Amino acid sequence: MKATLLFLFSILISTSVLSQVFAGQIDDFESGTVQSWAEGAQSPNPPVNISTGGPNGANDNFLRNVSSGAGPGSRMVMFNQNQWTGNFTGQSIIAIKFKAKATTNSLNIRIAFDGAGGKICTTNAVTINSGSPWTEVTIPISSSNFSLIGGTNISQTLQNVNTMRILSSASPAWEGDAISATLDIDVIEASTTLSLDDFQLKEFSISPNPASALIQLKTQPNLKVDNVAVFDLLGKQVYTSKVLESQIDISKWSKGMYIIKISANNFSKTERFLKQ
Repeated sequence: MKATLLFLFSILISTSVLSQVFAGQIDDFESGTVQSWAEGAQSPNPPVNISTGGPNGANDNFLRNVSSGAGPGSRMVMFNQNQWTGNFTGQSIIAIKFKAKATTNSLNIRIAFDGAGGKICTTNAVTINSGSPWTEVTIPISSSNFSLIGGTNISQTLQNVNTMRILSSASPAWEGDAISATLDIDVIEASTTLSLDDFQLKEFSISPNPASALIQLKTQPNLKVDNVAVFDLLGKQVYTSKVLESQIDISKWSKGMYIIKISANNFSKTERFLKQ
């Protein structure tokens, strides 16, 4: 009898280890477990399942991960080496979607993988502002969305992932930033589509306008920008970047009207602003 139980237990363990990601997979935490999400063994504050207060309100379970900002458990990062492993490319998974909110401090959320081609992390972060309500987040995970962080081949990693991480970091990284914060997360989905909003510049603002020294740029947080350019009214390009900076220094520019153009996902949008 004991031998039979040990045999069955070994089968269950093997099945768990061999779990593979599949298109449409969702972690909704309604089982009351953390669904194999974890931190390092030394962390005193690993992810926990919260039984109520998720995006759907009362009795909606969700996952909470806390980082202390100092000592063990200081970094906002959690990982999964079970159901979020395998061939993301072969399953046509092009985005990780979830609902999230942050408290104490705002978070810059990224997805990182380790696998056959080494460690990689999404180039662009999605900012979740502290105190905001539950927010729908989409993080594209095609090859072009990643930076190498010690790895050698992004495509190889996406075809054979052994670890997936969700972390907060100011720049692409494997370890999250040390920060005192709480991340609540739910309905983590392996998606084969991007929402319509990912293909449009539905949100794009400049402030202040007029401005004399700095302009602040804002778009939807999950937007991957192809190019940012600024022109004067004569059509002369005075600024260009492949990265969307949060602000641009215009203090040395001549006074007058300018046009800024942002291109992303085969769409572009222009806005005018006045340099005083």
